[in-house]
Amino acid sequence: MSYFAADRSSENERLMAQSRLFDPLTRRVLEAAGLVPGMRVLDLGSGAGNVARLAADLVGPAGAVVGVEKDPEAVALARRHTDAANVEFRVADAQTLYGIEGGFDAVIGRLILLHLSDPVGALRQAAARVRPGGLVIMHECDLGYLWASPQPALWSQVRTWLLEAAEKGGIGTRLGPALYSMFGEAGLPGPRLLIETLAEGGPDAPAWGWANIVSAAVPLMEKTGVATRAEVDPDTLADRMLAETLGCGGCVIVPPFTGAWATRPAGPAGWK
Repeated sequence: MSYFAADRSSENERLMAQSRLFDPLTRRVLEAAGLVPGMRVLDLGSGAGNVARLAADLVGPAGAVVGVEKDPEAVALARRHTDAANVEFRVADAQTLYGIEGGFDAVIGRLILLHLSDPVGALRQAAARVRPGGLVIMHECDLGYLWASPQPALWSQVRTWLLEAAEKGGIGTRLGPALYSMFGEAGLPGPRLLIETLAEGGPDAPAWGWANIVSAAVPLMEKTGVATRAEVDPDTLADRMLAETLGCGGCVIVPPFTGAWATRPAGPAGWK
């Protein structure tokens, strides 16, 4: 499994901050897919717990959510930030799901498959933990699109750095558009899809969101020889990116997210 940030504490803080951009999109996917009160849900790669808390709100007190995350520090953070009694966080690997039981009504995941070495295998393992007739719901983004319009010099530079570092680091940058075919490769029916993003210009343009992602990726950039911390200058990056957007009268575009969901069939025989 590969992450943008080597410092998991910084990564968890980034995930908490970005939840206010991404959570409304994810909630709409979960609702469209059919997450309803009373369901028992497995959340893959729960990180700071944002998606698990969304699901817990939708399934209500009669339902339950189990979030699995490989990093114990992230699990501890998620527990500290979660008051809901119907949420449980466990230390487990989202790639293999060793030790995680089956019989869930749904499995969900946001921005987890792009970090996994075998995302199709992970989908198979996830589907195996869902009862026949249950839901498999994934929400992934496309980092390879235009980040701002127009896209001035600084935006073009940091985009190039991030995409190059991600490629060298084994992180998928276009998992959202690939979800439909990945579901089929995992033995699942062709999923329903919902693709959505948001964009905004002016002083409230979310340049800070992209600056967070790029800043978190600095350790990966340095490890892969793409850029140095001094070149990125993360402490001033958000202000510089916003200033460029305002200077050209442009807007910032949040990554297009693809929500994909399908019902788990009764087979194949290897599923339990």
